[in-house]
Amino acid sequence: MFNKDQLVSAKDQWNQCGYAVLDNFIQEPYYTALSDYVRRLQYGVWHCIHNSHKQYPASFIDTDEYHKLHKQFLQDSKGEFSYWHYAHWLLRDYHKVDSNPLVTEFNQTITKVDDNPFTDLCRGIIGQYDMYTNEPTYSYYDYKSWLNAHHDPDRYCAYIFYFNNNWQTHWGGQLCILDKDEKSIKYSVEPIGNRIVLLNVQAQEGQRINKHFISPVSITADEPRYSLAGWFYPKK
Repeated sequence: MFNKDQLVSAKDQWNQCGYAVLDNFIQEPYYTALSDYVRRLQYGVWHCIHNSHKQYPASFIDTDEYHKLHKQFLQDSKGEFSYWHYAHWLLRDYHKVDSNPLVTEFNQTITKVDDNPFTDLCRGIIGQYDMYTNEPTYSYYDYKSWLNAHHDPDRYCAYIFYFNNNWQTHWGGQLCILDKDEKSIKYSVEPIGNRIVLLNVQAQEGQRINKHFISPVSITADEPRYSLAGWFYPKK
């Protein structure tokens, strides 16, 4: 399911930079199946201001209340940490099942809390073995979406799979990692299809590292920015 030919270079990049980027990470034909799948999903709304996280089903997007909420949210979120994007949550077993058995296999593998092939590969790259993953989420960002600069507390590592086959740089949607001053961009990751980024979000010397955000997606983009994101948590 996963290509292993970049593991050594990814581990070196992680140790030197605090992140690792691997291309062509998902084997064919899994990637082709997933690329189709993310465009067929029903996505709900997921938003947050400060620590107030709320979710709405896909049916909400076609209502008048959706447009009113988005307009009000733009005003209420000014000056606060916030995000607004569209999500498909893999919370129940039936959320993971698709007509394509390759997609079902991938979803069931990636959501297994412990001892799955993806977690095992990442443990070797980042050098942490007392960790687990839980409930990664498919999402898309369009020009109405955003994710402000933030840290990910109480986690070891963030991971993001991308499913954007013909993404153009000027469409935006890059993962931007801030420098130590948290004012300038140290590195940005293009959301290119079949790429995964692992990002160190651990506290070091009592301080969170790698504050990050997603650059706005342009209204001129041919399609939204599709991804699957999750975190590795320390075992208690």
